[in-house]
Amino acid sequence: MAVASPALLNTASAAAAPLNEKPKTTVANQVTDPRMIEVLKRQDVLDKIASDITEGRPESDRTQIPGFAGLAVDPDGNRLRLHWKGAPPQRVQRILERLPDGVRVDVVAARYSRAELRQAGSKLINDGKPVSLRVPSTNEPIRITSMGGANDGNSLKITYDEEQAGGKMGSPLSVAPAVRAEKSKEIKALTERLTGVATTTSHEPVNTAAPAAAAPRFSLQQSKPLAGNPTRKHDTAPWYGGSALRNPTGGICSSGFAVKDSKGKFMLTAAKHCDGAEGYWRTWEGAEDVGVSDRLQSNASVDTVGIALHAEARGFLYDGEAYRTDGYAKPVTGYGNNNVGDYVCSNGANGGVHCNIQITDTDIGVAGSDGRWRPITDRAVVTKYTPDQVAGVNGDSGGPVFAGVNNYSADEARGTITASNDTTTCPSSLNEDTVLDGHNRKPWCFKTVYYVPIYQTLHTMKWTIVTG
Repeated sequence: MAVASPALLNTASAAAAPLNEKPKTTVANQVTDPRMIEVLKRQDVLDKIASDITEGRPESDRTQIPGFAGLAVDPDGNRLRLHWKGAPPQRVQRILERLPDGVRVDVVAARYSRAELRQAGSKLINDGKPVSLRVPSTNEPIRITSMGGANDGNSLKITYDEEQAGGKMGSPLSVAPAVRAEKSKEIKALTERLTGVATTTSHEPVNTAAPAAAAPRFSLQQSKPLAGNPTRKHDTAPWYGGSALRNPTGGICSSGFAVKDSKGKFMLTAAKHCDGAEGYWRTWEGAEDVGVSDRLQSNASVDTVGIALHAEARGFLYDGEAYRTDGYAKPVTGYGNNNVGDYVCSNGANGGVHCNIQITDTDIGVAGSDGRWRPITDRAVVTKYTPDQVAGVNGDSGGPVFAGVNNYSADEARGTITASNDTTTCPSSLNEDTVLDGHNRKPWCFKTVYYVPIYQTLHTMKWTIVTG
């Protein structure tokens, strides 16, 4: 499969866009924390070293490297931590002997390889989803909500939640800490017996985000050409990623990236769990016709559906706050793989862009709010650099995750938002007037986002990403 490689692409400026490109205003870089410019420069160097060590393999394919357990970049400290079972091969030793000035790599022995931990985790999977667990302290079945090899290679990390009557998920929050600790201990003993490896267990409810609230009813007569700049909330053809879409059930979801299918046809990505029976997608404001869900370009394991467009799409992403009216967008340079420690940005249309969130886990399985198991996802959380301490807002599903490149003037695709967790109080900047569906329901903010790596989506769907 041919996919755009970031190493072989030149970043295009908005001024150099094709002549048939719709007019849009780009503004000067908005770097919320100037310290991040230098941090991201170091991240670029560390990611290059990580790519050399892992032979350029994406997160999910690193199990094919004998002995490899995990790695983490530390852009703040200009360091990389490498976990390996046994001695790294000569190929890796040579890389470590030729590090750039100022870069340090610590090699730490691991108990298990990444491949061994994935194999162990597969013993808890049946028919494409985790098995239910039962422990003596409760009659309710225990559901695995996430699972994957710990980045240090010393255990299989498992989170869980209880199943309530009727199959409903969501255990009471009032469980005493001592009771929760005992239950986690029981689950640890059970999963170690079933998998044959050391496990760490903790309680983490399934994301139970409420369904997207429908916008006020509209008529086709309301669909009129937009006067002025296209915006995130009211895009026009050719379509951009990160735009706010009225999903087939009437609620808000995000477009992801512009792609081409195996026949060269333009599509926009969106979250499959946002899809509905009719499959028609419209702009959030104006309710203009964008396209229809292509059921042959849909896959639950990567939570992705392709929108078959009535016009072309372009390799740009809307950026900034959700309510901006100047059409601020940036070109996509290509895609990159994800490493623990990388700083990335989530870009959901409902709540806008949230930068300087940091990847804590890669290549883990996660249960979505729709009950589907996503076998390969990454997780990112807020950091001290995140301006509003928010990683995402309800309704951001399907939105892009990217890494800022060229001093934040362009975006490198990293993944697509599939779920959120760790509810937090929304800051004053995210209110009913700034969150696009804020007048339909109260804004709901999160400190954690889960996203499907973009490579996994492109590989599974046999798509190529469109660059700007």
